[in-house]
Amino acid sequence: MINKRENTFFVETFGCQMNVNDSEKVAGLLQAEGYVPVGEPAQADVVFINTCAVREGAAEKLYHSLGRLRQLKAQNPDLVLSVGGCVAQLQGRRVLERAPHVDVLVGTHSFSRVTELIRRAREGRAPAVDLDRGADAFTVPFAAVAHTSTVRAYVTAMEGCNHVCSFCVVPRTRGLEVNRPPDQIVAEVEALVDRGFSEVMLLGQTVNAYQRGDVDFAELLARVDAVDGLHRIRFTTSHPGHVTTRLADALRDLPSVCPYLHLPVQSGSDRILSHMRRGYSRQEYLDTVGLLRDRVPGLALSSDVIVGYPGESESDFEQTLDLVEAVGFEGVFVFGYSARPGTSAFRVPDDVPEAEKRRRVTLLNDRQQRAQAERNRGWVGSRVEVLVDGLGEGGRVSGRTPHFRIVHLEGSEALLGQVVEVQITGAGANSLSGRPCGRVSPALADANNSLTASSGDPIL
Repeated sequence: MINKRENTFFVETFGCQMNVNDSEKVAGLLQAEGYVPVGEPAQADVVFINTCAVREGAAEKLYHSLGRLRQLKAQNPDLVLSVGGCVAQLQGRRVLERAPHVDVLVGTHSFSRVTELIRRAREGRAPAVDLDRGADAFTVPFAAVAHTSTVRAYVTAMEGCNHVCSFCVVPRTRGLEVNRPPDQIVAEVEALVDRGFSEVMLLGQTVNAYQRGDVDFAELLARVDAVDGLHRIRFTTSHPGHVTTRLADALRDLPSVCPYLHLPVQSGSDRILSHMRRGYSRQEYLDTVGLLRDRVPGLALSSDVIVGYPGESESDFEQTLDLVEAVGFEGVFVFGYSARPGTSAFRVPDDVPEAEKRRRVTLLNDRQQRAQAERNRGWVGSRVEVLVDGLGEGGRVSGRTPHFRIVHLEGSEALLGQVVEVQITGAGANSLSGRPCGRVSPALADANNSLTASSGDPIL
């Protein structure tokens, strides 16, 4: 008989929503084998670290974590240390050379085999390694996924990327695009709605490039929107080169699809965009934004920006500042360039000093924060639809508007998963606050879209 101590696990995740969803799959598979999740590594017999390799800092977090776990492993030799995800796929057995106390190494395509690998390690056949790039990434049963939220569920639509951006390791860690059958996606969403989920987020490295037979991403959105009882659909991450009029019309016309799009630009300089191999110019990006806002009044946009890319001059950076101001993003994630082995940019001298990268990150963030604060103040006095998805302290909860703005309000756990109408009473750079005042109506949703369009977002 397996005792409780032999039946516990702890999962730590570094990275994006795809990494989180992969960890949810691992957790679900372990629970199906009888394992029980615990709150800290010291309580676990299996520790699984799921990794991201997109930036150097995310990769280094793995080794810092493994360094801390070395002593725990020394105290408990039966502890199974497992590493999965993008760093595992990219670095392979070099992970074992740097951290020989790791027992299991599993790549991005092989999460369905994690319990088998752990079993082998516990039988003394460590290290157990599976880095098969040809494995089917969609074989984890969706019923097994242990979602971390009871309100919003991640649903994988596609894996991999066919672009060759000079700074990005995703094609090496996730492979080329593989699109999941649309009927599988719809079936998973139907099952999630039956379990009480109000919102789904479709995931893919370039999710709007989805194409399976004659089903493009706009058609996939339409099929998911038709699922009875689903309140909201989101998706990430999108590539500007795959924004079409059909996608814009889907954002406008499908009731469940939220008027929010994360659309990474990375730079506002044509010279840098060309070196990055992004596949579009500054003006083409602005034209795409214009198409979206013309068809979807009130659309909220967010973006990713890399500063300090090799050769980026002050003029290049100023063009990025200018583009960010011109578009009026709801949020911008700013990163200093990090050279990644295996990318074409890695062969180019990383010639922007770290101090200058930090200055540019700070300057862009400060400007964006001021713009967000001003934009959010325009919401004070309005009424918005909020899907409550989190618990706070002191009798407060939080949720998101359809435009992905965070709203804090008074309320109890009973509001989790509920859609409430909220009167906005305060605003900061990163969130709104308000008081609940009833249920939302379709007419109110239309009014909210109109308010956003008139609240200062430029129409390009």
